[in-house]
Formats: sequence, C-alpha cells, structure tokens
Amino acid sequence: MNLFSTLAAVLGLTAFLNYVNERYLRLPQTIGLMMLALGVTVLLAVAGRLGVLGDFRELKAFVSHLSFSDTLLKGVLCFMLFAGSINVKAQPLGEEKWVVLTLAIGATVIAATLIGLSTWVVFATFGIGLGLLYAFVFGALISPTDPIAALAILGKVGLPPRLAAIIDGESLFNDGVGVVLFSITLTVALGTSQPTLVDAVVMFLREVLGGVVLGLVAAALMHHMLLRTVDFGTQVLISLAIVAMGYAIAEHIEVSGPIATVILGLVVGNVTLPRLEQQERVPFATFWQAVDEGLNSMLFVVIGLHIAVVPFSTDGGLAAACAIVICLVSRWISVYFPLTGLSKAGILEADTIGLSNLLTWAGLRGGLAIAMALSLPASSEKDLILQMTYGVVAFSIIVQGLTVGRVFKADRLARLLPNA
Repeated sequence: MNLFSTLAAVLGLTAFLNYVNERYLRLPQTIGLMMLALGVTVLLAVAGRLGVLGDFRELKAFVSHLSFSDTLLKGVLCFMLFAGSINVKAQPLGEEKWVVLTLAIGATVIAATLIGLSTWVVFATFGIGLGLLYAFVFGALISPTDPIAALAILGKVGLPPRLAAIIDGESLFNDGVGVVLFSITLTVALGTSQPTLVDAVVMFLREVLGGVVLGLVAAALMHHMLLRTVDFGTQVLISLAIVAMGYAIAEHIEVSGPIATVILGLVVGNVTLPRLEQQERVPFATFWQAVDEGLNSMLFVVIGLHIAVVPFSTDGGLAAACAIVICLVSRWISVYFPLTGLSKAGILEADTIGLSNLLTWAGLRGGLAIAMALSLPASSEKDLILQMTYGVVAFSIIVQGLTVGRVFKADRLARLLPNA
C-alpha cells in the first residue's frame, strides 16, 4: 500500500470512528477513538481466525507500514506541540512557572530514575530478563505525560485555571525532557558511547537550553513575518514552514526539537497573535485548532491499532502488569517530594498529597512513549519494552482516563490549591 492509500485509510477510519463515538458512545474523544480502534482490530483478528475476512497478517502488515515512530517523532509531533502551545496563556503559566519547571524537569528525571531501578529489581525477582540499562531506557520513554484526555474530562467538572496551567505546562515541557533522557539512556544502552555523569548533564543542558534558544529565534522570525502579512494562506504557510524547519534544524544541531517547538508556540500565541487583527487572528487560530484535533484523533486511532496487534507473551503480560504499578507509584513519588519541597520553601501553598494524587491519576501516557519504544533497534529487550509500554498506555488512557473525572469532582479539585 502506497503512502497516499495509507493516509486515506487512516483518515477514513478516524473520521468514521469519530462519528460513531460522537453519535453513540459519547466518550471523551481520545479515549473513545482508541477504544473503538482496539475493538475494530480485535473483531478483525477474530474474523481472520475464523477465515471470514482473510488473513489477519494483512492488518498487521498495514499497521507496521504506518511507521508510527518515524511519523510521530520526525513528523507530526512538531505540529501537535505548536498547535497545543499557542493556546496556553502565559500569565497563569508564568504564575506557576516554578511548579511547572520543577515538575517538567525534576519530576520527569526522578520518575525515569525510579521506574528504571524499580523495573530492574522487580523483573529480576520474577525472572524476567531486562538489563539495568534498558530498564532506564524504559523509564525515560514512559515518564512524559499526555494531558489531552484528562484535561478534557476535568474541564467538564470544573478544573480551576491554576491547576489547568500546571497540568498543561508540565506536559508541554516534559515531552522534550523525556526525549532528551531517552536519547541519553539509549546511547549508553547501545554502547555507542559511555558518557560520564558530567557528560550526561552537559548533554542534557545543551539539548534543553539549545532548544529554548532555537525556539526563541524561530519565534522572532515568525513574529516578524506574520505581522507583515495579511493574507491567510501566506500566514498559514509561514507558520507551517517555520515549525517544520525549526524542528528539522533542532535534529540537525542536536538540540531538543520538542522544547524548541513549545517555546515557539508560547511566544507566538502570547505575543504575536494578540497583535494581529481579529479577521487574521481568528482563522489562523481555527486552522491550528483543526490541525491539533485532527492529528490527535489520528494519533489515538493508530495507538489503538498498534496495541491490538502487539503479540503479548506470558512474560510480556506479567511485565506490563508490573510496569503499570511501578509507573503509578513512581509518578506519585516523583511529584510528591518536589511539591513538598516547593511548599516548604513557601513557593507553593497546596494540599500536596491531594495534588500528587491528581497529577498521578491524570498523568496519562500517550503516543510519544509508543513512538520512542518503536524507535528502538530490534532486540529481545525491544519486544519486552514494547509490551510494557503498550500496557501502560492502554491502562492510563482507558482506565485512568475514564475514571479521573469521577474520582476528582469539582469540590475536591477546588480544595487542592487555595484561590485556584
């Protein structure tokens, strides 16, 4: 199947499942799409076993042809991050900057370390073969959170603006931090180099700070060009080109593309767009909202297809179950202690236990984790990590996503942050 046919099939399936979900299931969009995609794939698998609709291997070949890791990591991720970040308001994000930065960097690093160590120890106890270095690779790729479904659900029950800024801000920046940690740990695991702790810290800072600088430069260029054009088509082309080229340049000079794109989106959304005339600003924002919703819809359909076709072994099923528990416990610890430190320092006044519970249960994992797992070179460790990653992502989106709105009601959310 050629590229156009593949794209047409994914678009058609996404549109159909979106219609079914909105018309009949009425679940949050991302959750409903992934569950429907899972259901469709399982039905096709059963039909294939019964010889009704041909060989199920054709569907597996189709899913493999999607090249999910390359498509997300080197393709649509930059557009999704830009589309999401231009809608984030700088004022509430600035008011919570220390909380957001502490969670995005500190909590992500702590979670990746805890998950890596815990996975290695627990798996050794159960006799599941996964070396320490690859356990840290798994910890790095599974640590970033994706708030899309959680924010949509919590917003309906009354999510205070301060809480929304913290959850949204953390997830925007921890994607970039997670990708950097993944690159460092994978480099060590593959033995291509053996950096010291100092080397790893320098690499981390270069990626993060380099991404910030690149994002500011790209934002200045887009700001200059958008304010000097009035044609909608030209403005859209400028934004698409700078987002794509900025991400490509980041990969070439080895700085964080996700962080550069988030900085670009934040500056354009808060500095450039308010200076455009309304007749220019509204269609521009509408275009990027459509891009965001369309790409996210397709992403969660593809996640559902991938999860349904992954072959789970006995060890894989046990590993996935252990990974779910390890990720939840590690996530809670990784947010509780930084929040407690901020509270004792007088920077944050909050119910730290309650806020940790919210950030843990609303800290869903999504397509970025699967993309990084799929990008691993072929090995037995990759197969196991893939099964663990699929298990954690499916549990977080379906179980946590469907229950977070019921567990955290409006009155409970209001008590987490005073004057939120």
